[in-house]
Amino acid sequence: MARLKLDALKMLQQTLSLPFLMFFLIFPFLTVSATNSAIYAKCSQLCFTSMTPYESNLNSLFTSIVDSASTSNFNTYEVSPLGSSQSEVVYGLFQCRGDVSSSYCRECMASSVSQLKKTCPMAIGGTIQLEGCFMKYDNMSFFGAEDKTEMWKRCGTSIGYNSNVLNRIDAALTYLIVENKQYFYGGRYESVQGVVQCVQDLSLSECQDCLLEARGRLRSECETSTSGDMYLGKCYIRYVDQEFQHNAGKRYHHHPSVVPLHVNGNDASDYNFDYNDDGHHDEEKKSKRSVKTQTWFFISVGGGILGGIIFTVAVMIYKSEKVNLGNSYKACGYVDDIPFIRFESLRAHFVARLSLIRPHFQFQIAKDVV
Repeated sequence: MARLKLDALKMLQQTLSLPFLMFFLIFPFLTVSATNSAIYAKCSQLCFTSMTPYESNLNSLFTSIVDSASTSNFNTYEVSPLGSSQSEVVYGLFQCRGDVSSSYCRECMASSVSQLKKTCPMAIGGTIQLEGCFMKYDNMSFFGAEDKTEMWKRCGTSIGYNSNVLNRIDAALTYLIVENKQYFYGGRYESVQGVVQCVQDLSLSECQDCLLEARGRLRSECETSTSGDMYLGKCYIRYVDQEFQHNAGKRYHHHPSVVPLHVNGNDASDYNFDYNDDGHHDEEKKSKRSVKTQTWFFISVGGGILGGIIFTVAVMIYKSEKVNLGNSYKACGYVDDIPFIRFESLRAHFVARLSLIRPHFQFQIAKDVV
């Protein structure tokens, strides 16, 4: 019996290897870590002309940002070579999340530059926010200027009115803002985990004002949600209440890599935004699952992946003449009518989900075989 199960497992692995192979062979250019996936991008409606001093200065800015990210997680630039007119000057800044290493910061900024070049190829100004870093450039200085424009938001599961949960979230968001003393803070308040960050060209008082505004909008627009993200022009706040998710017995997957890696001396596991609620499964029922059930599961997964590949190829063909990024405005006066999820984010989410479910089912198969 055990041998039959092993043979069935081998057959499944061979079957599943094809779609996985196709996915990675057809889309190698989509490889990007979850923390390098874009949250939003905005482009100026004005364009510069190719082969001009502005383009040259912009390329110099991009190079300087990537190089500087190896040694710093924040910097500002004014690229104005001798003889440049005001219209040729480029201002830019970058900032990495407060918990990342210098090597990761550089990698994230390189990804930002690459994605922004594709999204805003000739734009005079552009902004991009990735999971782990932020970059902005323009031909007019924006250093030190407050910006409370709502750039992007996300509301999680709504639970209706639950005073205990909502009061706990309100207290947690206040705690995060109060504890933020150096532009970045990630931590836990009771069962609520969160992270806040401001762009460092603001003063600390301006940073707090920005975060208070972000909190107010988040609680207004995601009032009954057990998780939420609010990104303003120069700050953001994110949270998730894990206790409610566990009590509800649900699997909740927040955006991957919201988790601070190491902040304020705390281990990342203390405030993990991405988790599995596996602890509430009945172990006895697990042990009685048959290989047949698992076989259908893996076949379904394989079929779903193949279906996703076919759909993605079709969309790529349809969009082949368009440069687009989810949650973005197009440069040069053109705005795409069709919202479109960027492929890098799609793949990053897929990999993150797979990494969560794969160990569980590998363990279950081995247990049944034994």
